[in-house]
Amino acid sequence: IFLKDDSGKKCPIFWQSRRLKRVVNSTLAAETMALIEGAEAAVYMAGIIKQLTAVKDVKIRCLVDNKSLHESLLSSKQVENRRLRLDISVLDDMIWREEIKKVEWVQTSHQIADCLTKKGASTEKLRGAVSRN
Repeated sequence: IFLKDDSGKKCPIFWQSRRLKRVVNSTLAAETMALIEGAEAAVYMAGIIKQLTAVKDVKIRCLVDNKSLHESLLSSKQVENRRLRLDISVLDDMIWREEIKKVEWVQTSHQIADCLTKKGASTEKLRGAVSRN
């Protein structure tokens, strides 16, 4: 989770790398679970920021590099797996309640947080993102 100010400066404030709580059968299911956990953590932190500061609205924007997940959130067509369908509806509900402002797809090559969770990933993109003016 990155905190971004009005001038565009970013700072990582939270990340985690661990095994999923349940066994899943697809990358889509794993990415969906990870997005739910990240979004819930971001909503929690946004609440803390609102309580501690004069900021009234913390916009949460989620970036995913899994095209299938992004398309599932935009589509009215339901996925076949019942559990996955429930997880996607949790995300849809968070968007509908405006806890999350939007979920955007980014190319994997533009994913700046990989170095926080993947062994051997380059830190260049992350350092570039947090050092921008």
